[in-house]
Amino acid sequence: MAYNQAFYPMGKTFVLAGNVNIQSANISADSPCSQYLFVSHEPSTTPPVYVRISATSGANAAVPTSGTPGYGVPIRPQESIVLSGPQSSTSANVFISFITSTGSHTITVTPGEGI
Repeated sequence: MAYNQAFYPMGKTFVLAGNVNIQSANISADSPCSQYLFVSHEPSTTPPVYVRISATSGANAAVPTSGTPGYGVPIRPQESIVLSGPQSSTSANVFISFITSTGSHTITVTPGEGI
């Protein structure tokens, strides 16, 4: 169920530490929800991290390059963004893969609902 209010956390916050190699994390929530709050606390000089949400493992994020599309939504430095995805709960994991184009980048993700 989507809420038309500020984001309401419905699970633990996970720290995702990305680099130039594809990383993945299993995210679960305390109760069923289908939105995720991504927050980057990195300095503005850090490259974005690209994230991809999937109901199954193996759907990897990829950095887009000139002439080659990639998979994933960029989470820019010092940005907060809410993305919708598959439903997460105590009995259903959601898989998030992430990668950076250079260096490393840490973001947090919290399952929940809202805008």
